[in-house]
Amino acid sequence: MIWLVPIGLLGLIGVVALIVIYIIKPNYQNKTVSSTYVWRLSLKYKKRKMPVNRLQNIIQFICQLLILTICGLLLAQPVLAATESSDPNEKVIIIDGSASMLVSYDNETRFQRAIEKAEELAKEAFSNESLVSVIFADSYAEYLLKQVDSSEAEMLYAALDELECTHGTADINGAIDIASDILDRNNDASVYLITATKYLNKNKVNVIDVSHEDDWNAAVLNVTAKLNDSNYYEIAVDVGCYGETKAVTANLIVHGANGKEQTVSLQRADYFDPTEQEKRILFTPDDFGSAPLFSYDYLEVYVSFNDSVSDSFTEDNLFFLYGGKRSTIKIQYASSKPNLFFGGVIRTIRQNMRDKWDIEFKQLDKNEEAATEGFDLYIFEHKMPESIPTDGIVLLVNPESGPKGSDIVVGEDVDVTANSSLASGVAHELMQYVDSSRITIARYKEILSATGYEELAYYNGKPVILAKEDGGEKIVVWAFDVHYSNLIAIPDFSFMMYNLFNYFIPQTLESNSFEIGDTVEITGRGTNVTVSGGGVNMELEGQSGSLLVTTPGTYTVTQRPMQGDELIIENFHVHIPTEESDITKEIEELPILSYERQNGIDFRDLILWFAIALVALMLVERVIETRKKL
Repeated sequence: MIWLVPIGLLGLIGVVALIVIYIIKPNYQNKTVSSTYVWRLSLKYKKRKMPVNRLQNIIQFICQLLILTICGLLLAQPVLAATESSDPNEKVIIIDGSASMLVSYDNETRFQRAIEKAEELAKEAFSNESLVSVIFADSYAEYLLKQVDSSEAEMLYAALDELECTHGTADINGAIDIASDILDRNNDASVYLITATKYLNKNKVNVIDVSHEDDWNAAVLNVTAKLNDSNYYEIAVDVGCYGETKAVTANLIVHGANGKEQTVSLQRADYFDPTEQEKRILFTPDDFGSAPLFSYDYLEVYVSFNDSVSDSFTEDNLFFLYGGKRSTIKIQYASSKPNLFFGGVIRTIRQNMRDKWDIEFKQLDKNEEAATEGFDLYIFEHKMPESIPTDGIVLLVNPESGPKGSDIVVGEDVDVTANSSLASGVAHELMQYVDSSRITIARYKEILSATGYEELAYYNGKPVILAKEDGGEKIVVWAFDVHYSNLIAIPDFSFMMYNLFNYFIPQTLESNSFEIGDTVEITGRGTNVTVSGGGVNMELEGQSGSLLVTTPGTYTVTQRPMQGDELIIENFHVHIPTEESDITKEIEELPILSYERQNGIDFRDLILWFAIALVALMLVERVIETRKKL
């Protein structure tokens, strides 16, 4: 029996107190009294009962003694130690499956050496008739096999031989958590982590290092291309060199430079030593000579060395960057009373979105005939076309009439009290960051009918900002004259125009470069959106979707545009996580193995049994006390 709270045994002082009370309890004194026949007769009967009374007193004392003893023991929380076996030879083996385990020396990777070490540990455990568990730590740690014995040895070896290293980052924290579950059952089990990462504090985990002292790596960590104020690209290449002091050359190849079917090659070297393992190498517009770079199909960047010796890890020597050829967005502005407001905000958007789009803005003269096809965004102000365009976004500002196909019926102008604020309508992304109460109007067009439109803002219960998206139809209506509104003087004007782009002409990809383990969000602006590459070939349901990338390489997103027949094709590149390129990295400490420290003993609670005994004794003591009073 084991006491979980030994200090509770102080409750046994009550037993000592009971004994002391009985010792110092005064005895009956003999006194001479006058007697009669009845008195003598009563004494006669009393003498006959004395032996029974003495026995009852003794039993009652024992019951009280046991009651106090059990109460004291309950305070100490008694438990019974079951004889569950504890096996110090049981092994929990964690195999690091991160990309850095693909580092090779003498035609053998770290991962191959890790598998060999795991087999050796398993054989040692099986020879002692012990259990073995193997945890594979890739992006998500999980059991390969759990608590197998020698009869399943061949199955374990086969599973290890089939195991493949991943290109991502290992979930070591998750692996330690899983290992803790086994240690809950057997505190004496040994946990082994087979890795090449250095841990300064191992926290009672047996770390087996499978790296080689001659391992070294040079890597292209990242590539970015940024337009300067002159709309020419400046290219930054982040290069790392680990485990070796060496000069590394960054080689840049530009494919499809400036819209031509040609390549441009540039080189720049830098020297690396252990004090500065990562550097940024810049290629400026001046490096391209008389033809600065303003567009490209894709960039290819790789590292090379002065000697012929290759590094130990080739998975990160090459990097591709796409997105240098911007899609063209064509905008037409037609108004019978042109103003500078729309042209100004479009030019601001063009400058701010130059990394995404090449925006072409065409402003018509007031008497010039407006086109109804061939543009991505149409802005019609006052005078409306006969028919609504169907191949782009249409913004109708203060419409004098409802164009055919627009499904709106327009009434007369309504003058209102100056500086009258609007009220918000249906929540919509087109009104993001817009506060309708800041917008004031002095005149608006009455909309008599608007079939299929959402009402985004009102004046006095009448809709003044409406939107419709139905298949290929994307129509927004501002039923007021901007000259009779403060909209052009507040930030909400820019917000509403930006929202037109972000909602109706979304950027398909947030980036053209991702790491293994990232989730790529894809927002199509056309139909039949498909993704291929890295062993993936899928079609999105609808226009948007996401993809968890687990394989490095180039991926292609293809979609059919709303207008025209030419497919929209965009690429993105997936590379190994940057942290995996540092093959000599040191980490402060491993996660702590958290488990219930039971020293191989399974505790069974005895409180219930003690409580049953306590109740029984109290009943016996109460029965004896009752009989004594009869």
